[in-house]
Amino acid sequence: MRRENFTARSIACFQCDEGKEQTIFSDAKTPGLGLRVTRSGAKSYVFEAKLHGKTVRITIGSTQAWPLGKAQTEAARLKVLIDQGIDPRQQAAEQRAIAEAAQSLAKSKEALVNDAWQAYLAYQKDKMQHSHIERGKRWGERHLKDHENLSQAGGEPKKRGKGLTAQGVLYPLLQMRMTDINANILKEWQRKEAETRANNARQGFEMFRAFWRWCVSRPEYSAVINPQAVESKDLRDEIPSRKSKQFDVLQRAHMPAWFAAVRTLNPVISAYLQALLLTGARREEMASLTWQDIDFQWNGIWVKDKVHEEGRKIPLTPYLASLLTALPRRNQWVFSSASAANGRIAEPRIPHNRALSIAGLPPVTLHGLRRTFASLAEWVEMPRGIVAQIMGHAPSATAERHYINRPLELLAVWHGKYEAWILQEAGVNFAPTQAGLHIVKQNNP
Repeated sequence: MRRENFTARSIACFQCDEGKEQTIFSDAKTPGLGLRVTRSGAKSYVFEAKLHGKTVRITIGSTQAWPLGKAQTEAARLKVLIDQGIDPRQQAAEQRAIAEAAQSLAKSKEALVNDAWQAYLAYQKDKMQHSHIERGKRWGERHLKDHENLSQAGGEPKKRGKGLTAQGVLYPLLQMRMTDINANILKEWQRKEAETRANNARQGFEMFRAFWRWCVSRPEYSAVINPQAVESKDLRDEIPSRKSKQFDVLQRAHMPAWFAAVRTLNPVISAYLQALLLTGARREEMASLTWQDIDFQWNGIWVKDKVHEEGRKIPLTPYLASLLTALPRRNQWVFSSASAANGRIAEPRIPHNRALSIAGLPPVTLHGLRRTFASLAEWVEMPRGIVAQIMGHAPSATAERHYINRPLELLAVWHGKYEAWILQEAGVNFAPTQAGLHIVKQNNP
């Protein structure tokens, strides 16, 4: 470093040495202050000193932006920090981080709940793509769809039926700032929504609470939200209770009327509804059956399961086998539809409601048929573990989870008893044929 007395005139005259990329001149009056002159003619003030045995060089700025007096003052300030053992670069980085954090906080205070909600959905969608994560720890497609439906703006033409979609219960909250959400806001929101759609209000709160707790765990949101907003006892008192399901099940005495009405429906719909009651399967599990899932030779059905990734295998009972055998094979779907866009039944709820009305029975949902299976299975004293395995419930006991593995043949024994009893109660005449393969005699031409 060449030492010179820095003046405005000398600085203007300094040139880069011939054959070098840059030359650095040192101010004889200000310790550590230097002037870097490049071959292109650019000039900038620099500061250089030793800290803990290592050279620290910091660019102060160009001579056009920094007058000499200010550059000398800045060099003196940096020299004081060095003498105190402080690295000016680290101090600048810390101050920059503080400024950025303050700016980020100010920006976060203006962020809408919807901004975090979309990040939350994206986070859950990403988890759904990782098969190594257990099913109970990541969302399914139906659960994601429920979140999207309850947060939609509404006003779009319905995909099924006429009219426009309704605004989701979560939508008003998503338009607010995150800093404005508190227990009173949520309490008034619940009170208003519960007046017209109590069940959706309860579902919406449960979704929002899980979302808010996720926000608490994220540093980008935790600093600007009230973590206790969803934990208030007064708020929880406003949440509607779950609707009673005591009537959403068919009784033993309902069997004759239900079967008589359902068997008058379209054969595909009729077989589908009877299959729900006879197997206890979930509505989408049964609706998504393909012909490849049916084993008529060994009397089994491979059901796509929401609990187990690989699905589950349940018995194909004789009467149900006769129903499925009689169905048309239009495409890959067992319960096909010539008019549906995806080739399979889409809304069997409507004909089922019509059949219930004809039979004079109380309203029962399609999921209620699943409950009916669990309820009526007790009449044949079917063990609860076998009921749970056929229905696809997750094992609840240690022995069920780790020690008991029931073969299909054992399930078929109890499942067959249940089906035979149901048909007897319903007054359905059915003579089962022998299970398995049959030898058919053919006449030679």
